[in-house]
This record gives sequence, structure tokens and C-alpha cells, in this order.
Amino acid sequence: MEVKSQATVDAVIPTYERPADRQAQNQMLRDALSSVLAQTYPVSNIFVIADGKSQTARSIVGQFHNEHIYFIESGEKNGGGSARNIGIRSSQADYVAFLDDDDIWGPNKIERQLSALANYSSEDLVFSFTQVQSEEVGRFDLLPLQGPKTEWSLAEYIFLHNGYITTSTIMASRALLAKNMFTEKLPKHQDWDWLFKADFFCKAKSVFVKMPLTTYRTQYPGRSMSVSQRNTWQFSHNWILKFKSYLNPAIIASFDRGHVVDGLLNDHSMSKLVKLIKLFQIMQDFSWADQREEWRIKIKPFIKSQLRGSKHA
Repeated sequence: MEVKSQATVDAVIPTYERPADRQAQNQMLRDALSSVLAQTYPVSNIFVIADGKSQTARSIVGQFHNEHIYFIESGEKNGGGSARNIGIRSSQADYVAFLDDDDIWGPNKIERQLSALANYSSEDLVFSFTQVQSEEVGRFDLLPLQGPKTEWSLAEYIFLHNGYITTSTIMASRALLAKNMFTEKLPKHQDWDWLFKADFFCKAKSVFVKMPLTTYRTQYPGRSMSVSQRNTWQFSHNWILKFKSYLNPAIIASFDRGHVVDGLLNDHSMSKLVKLIKLFQIMQDFSWADQREEWRIKIKPFIKSQLRGSKHA
């Protein structure tokens, strides 16, 4: 396997202190670190960045007694994007690979990605991503089944062609990270936000490694408490509209169906009438065909259920 023997790679792992009733999740950082240290192509340094302060993370890092693992606390909590940026600024490597503290790398992830990037250098605007094993109840799903085609934007790939890119799979060049840091204080969509900017603003090249080299862990206590699982439909809708000029209506409709509409309909802080008004406003960004489909699948059943509820009230 051809690998650039001179290329240096650092790992950045954002973390934070969970509440006492989620201590088991805090301990998953140990598995993440072990998976980085087990790489067949060794990383130069590992930066564990605590968003805020974390005595648990400090203790876990200390247990490794490894001078190449650096623990940094941000002091102020600004989210995972900010923590990753601290790691990026701390690194001087050719490439930076990201790993969430509750995920795991396969042992040859870095080696395979460097091999895939053999025709590029750290001065190119490029990143690599891999397939993941996504942990589900009683099974692992392999995602994605294919990489993006040249003519697709990453938004098209993800929302129209069953694409899948999670931060823990990404390894990016020094040049790309110099132009494209993570947006700070985003409560969710941090990975898509970085990818959209890399694609639309930087015209970066993506290189897909069709091997399940990352394990995305979801089946553990406390997962439902993560920000990505909360009802933040309003934030999600406003976020996607920031990129509206780069997106066709089908992409916006696909995103809103998966991340906005259900949350809106389940928002108990709003009246039924306000929900419908908001829903029709959101659908103005849909194509006519998508509007009809959304009416059939979501709106009509919602209205019927509300009318039945009124009759029994």
C-alpha cells in the first residue's frame, strides 16, 4: 500500500464533562484514545480538547502516560466546533483527523486515508472520509454505500443520494483547514456546516475510502440527551437557509423533511394554527411536486388527527 511516509497526521478529539448520571459516556473517551494509539500509521500528536472543563477527561488522558497526548480545556463552553478549532490551531501536522469522544477508529484508518490521498499534498484543498459502521439495535449498518460523483455537490450527495459523512471519518489537509475552520457555537449540524463551506466556499476535493474504518456509536445510555437528538427545528431551518443560494429546492425539501417538519409538528409550545402557518411558510422553498408530497404524507394526516382530537376534547 502506497503511503506518503513523510506526511504527519494529528488527531483532534473534542470532549466535555457529562453529568454524573452519564459517567459511562464520559469513559468512552478511553476507547477513542486507544483506537488512535492503535493506528498502523502512528499519528504525531493527539489533542483532547474539553469544551469547558472536564476533570474526567483530564484523568483519563493522564492514565495513558503518553507525552504525545495533549489535554486542553477551553474554559468557556462554546460547543464542539470551537473545541475542534482549538485542536486545529494547536496542530502543526500536514493533516488533521477528527474523532468524537464516543466513536472509534479501525486500526488502519489513517494508513488507508493517506494512501487514498497519495496524489495530493497538505497544500491542496482536500479531505478524505471513510465508510462507517453505524451502531444500531442488534446490528451495525454500513454507511454510505457509495461516494459522491464528480458532478454532485456534497449537499446533493448527502440529501439526495443517501450520502453519509460524519466528522469522525474526516481527515483534512492543513491548507483546507487554514481556509475552513468549524463554525463556533452551533448546537448541531457542525459536520454538514463544515462540509458545505469546504465545498461551496473552498471548492475542496473530497476523497472517499470505501472501507468501514470508523465505528459510530449510538446505543448507549444518555445518547438521547445529546444536542443532535433535541427538538431544535427552528435552528435547523434557519441554518439550511444560510446556504439557500447554493441549494436547489429538492435539497432544502429533503433536509426540512428529515430535520424540520416533524419537530415543528411536535412542538407543543405552539398552537395548531401557528404550526400550520409556519409549515406553509417553510414549504415555500419546496418545489411544487415536493409541496404536494409533503401535503399527502405529513400535513393532511396532521390536520385529520387534530380535527379528531378537537371532536373528542
